[in-house]
Amino acid sequence: MWLNETIGIPHLRRTCVIAAAAMAVLSGSAHAAATAADEPVFMAQEFHKDWANDQAYMDKLAHDANPQYQANKRLVLDFEAALEHAQTVKDGEPGSFDEVVEKYLTPDYVQYDPMFPPGRDGLLGFFKMVQKSGEKVSHPPVMLVAQADWVVLTMMRPPLPDPADPSKTYTAYRIAIWKICGAKICAHLGPDLKQAH
Repeated sequence: MWLNETIGIPHLRRTCVIAAAAMAVLSGSAHAAATAADEPVFMAQEFHKDWANDQAYMDKLAHDANPQYQANKRLVLDFEAALEHAQTVKDGEPGSFDEVVEKYLTPDYVQYDPMFPPGRDGLLGFFKMVQKSGEKVSHPPVMLVAQADWVVLTMMRPPLPDPADPSKTYTAYRIAIWKICGAKICAHLGPDLKQAH
């Protein structure tokens, strides 16, 4: 009786509806903030040979409005930079791919790219084989897109000779997709096809 006489049932109903709407908006905003992601940065510049030592470059690529997405991007970038450093001979000694794989990949790492041997040990063996050939196992990253537990990485290949005009070169890219499990990488997908040896 008191409630009805003091503020009125219609007014109470309106207040509840407004409050519910406000909560929905706030909840939606919080959800949007938690799942938001920045527009990916595309660093389409010349081939960046020293990208793994360029902290400002890596920070720009990893930046994301979503803290978890930013952490996932940073993990992938740090992994790729560690691969780059592992290929560098310092004080007469090459870097260690073993340490990189141990630090960044889960023990049950799954390889979905048919060009690579299965599992973490298979990838480690591949890295060492490529290192002996003198080729690079990593290329400058130019864009990362994060969604849920996945990160899509675009890398710039070294300049390639143009078949139509050998005096010119052209730019091409590689795509790698990484799955993040906790604080490590647990799976990889790529566009490669099997080739005859």
